Amino acid sequence: MQARFIRNLLLLCIGMATGHAASAQDASRVYVEPDGWSIGTNFGMSDLWGNVGTQSIVEHYTNSKYFDNVVFMGGIFGRYTIHPCLAIRFQANFGTLYATDKWNYDLAKSATTQGDDAFQRYARDQDVKDYVFEATTLFELDPFRLNPESKRAGKRGQPYIATGVSIFHFNPYSTVANTQTWVPTYNLDLEGQGFGKGYPPTYSLWQPAIPLAIGYRWDLGEHLNLGVEYMWRYCFTKYLDGVSGTYISNAAFAEHLSPHDALLAEEVANKTPYTGLNLISNPGDQRGNPGVKDSYSTISIVFYYKVHNATHRWWH
Repeated sequence: MQARFIRNLLLLCIGMATGHAASAQDASRVYVEPDGWSIGTNFGMSDLWGNVGTQSIVEHYTNSKYFDNVVFMGGIFGRYTIHPCLAIRFQANFGTLYATDKWNYDLAKSATTQGDDAFQRYARDQDVKDYVFEATTLFELDPFRLNPESKRAGKRGQPYIATGVSIFHFNPYSTVANTQTWVPTYNLDLEGQGFGKGYPPTYSLWQPAIPLAIGYRWDLGEHLNLGVEYMWRYCFTKYLDGVSGTYISNAAFAEHLSPHDALLAEEVANKTPYTGLNLISNPGDQRGNPGVKDSYSTISIVFYYKVHNATHRWWH
């Protein structure tokens, strides 16, 4: 009985050792993704790029007012790996976009003339907050896993790029006069959208976008993955920030809006009288640059779980 027990124990140990050796021999394959599904989540800081805010990217992030109101966007996604170098991602995000002309405060203080761009933006004193829902399809490419058998393909850390198509819904808000009261602006038609001949047309709150992403991810194991990603979306609308064309007259608001909305539109569309900088914006004066299409971006932490898949790795 004892000899039989020892023999079975030895056979079990040999079997475990053999299995461990086999798995160790295949250890490099653990970090080359098999075909199959993953589920994940992403969350990070979001930025709006349009007429409102600073003129340059550097000033956008380095001005002293930027971190006064940082906003975020996040969501969930499903991801299918077609090949170690190629995956398709279906993603839904929700979050906030924000921009303000107050970000020009530092440059406006040192401006030599009132015609300086930063001073003009600061004096305009526009701001915007958008609540955004976004649905995206992305194709991810991992250039170092084009050949899954290469040594570089087996590394835990991998860079990737991605592009695809998005559709998003946004709901824009802005403050009234020099208060901190936020109101929805779509129905206020701040530049006369839809008022008729000589005014810009109305626009839809549902818009397409082209996302472009670059990221770096680490395989934490056979199932877990952690990454960091920057994604920029090119939009086909000029009204994410509600600023694009020229100022219109108060009489135009009174003619096309209710008395309450007309007064509200006046105090949202033209805030220069409330800045104390002795600048006046008249009907017909430039309020924004109509040639600029808006965009937005996110810097996110990405985490996903690779669902167990027994499918044969067909690229072997």
